[in-house]
Amino acid sequence: MTKHNRRGFTLIEVLLFLAITSLLFLGVTIGVQNSIFEQRYNDSVQSFMEFLRTAYSEVLNVQDIGGGRSERAIYGKLITFGENTNPSGTQNSDHAIFVYDVIANAEVVGDESGSTNGDAKTLLKNMNVNVLVNEGGKVKPFGIVESYTPKWGATINPPCDGTNCYYDSFSGSVLIIRHPNSGTVYTYSGSVIQVNEKIKNNAVGDYAGVLSSVILTFSSSADIDFCVNPDGGETSRIRRDVRIEAGARNASGVEMIPDYESRCKK
Repeated sequence: MTKHNRRGFTLIEVLLFLAITSLLFLGVTIGVQNSIFEQRYNDSVQSFMEFLRTAYSEVLNVQDIGGGRSERAIYGKLITFGENTNPSGTQNSDHAIFVYDVIANAEVVGDESGSTNGDAKTLLKNMNVNVLVNEGGKVKPFGIVESYTPKWGATINPPCDGTNCYYDSFSGSVLIIRHPNSGTVYTYSGSVIQVNEKIKNNAVGDYAGVLSSVILTFSSSADIDFCVNPDGGETSRIRRDVRIEAGARNASGVEMIPDYESRCKK
């Protein structure tokens, strides 16, 4: 009778197999997690770009608000970053960004020289430009206030200045307006306007100055750079630069800047 020797796995072989399997599983898991993170981050960057581009599209394709008989007309969008109050009147702590319709008198009023082809900001200021209305002694926004929060926990930071990089939330305002006569679109930037705070305080006395008093201080001389931070952390080195180009006239003026030109890195 032939005898067969039966040999099982040794303890060392079993441990070695488990170790190799664990390393392979860990590698696959890390790879999947990195892939999900990258997809989510790309999604947050693209979503923010689309948000800005939509604002331009809505300015270019303005909706009629009064069947041609309204005393007011919509001339653009005001986008605020860093308001300390949200539309409900409570503290804004979720990095929300707000969008308001910019309205003014429907009848075009000339500038100091009487020309209706002058600077868009000056013309709109003379036409009582605003984002708020006073109805029955109560201050309220014109139309519906839109809000945007970066996806997947991303935050929007200001750009680096060549020496230092900043990781606090971007604070400021972007004004996209259509010339009341020519229809040309202009882009301006300025400091943050606390619109929701005026609404919360029902600031009837100075509501008219919410935009009119500051519109001439807005600048159009430079690019506007936003650093999209994937997690809001101060150690992130992969922030991407989304830029509104100086003099942007439409959605094509919003673009993602390659790393070698990015203002989100030192």
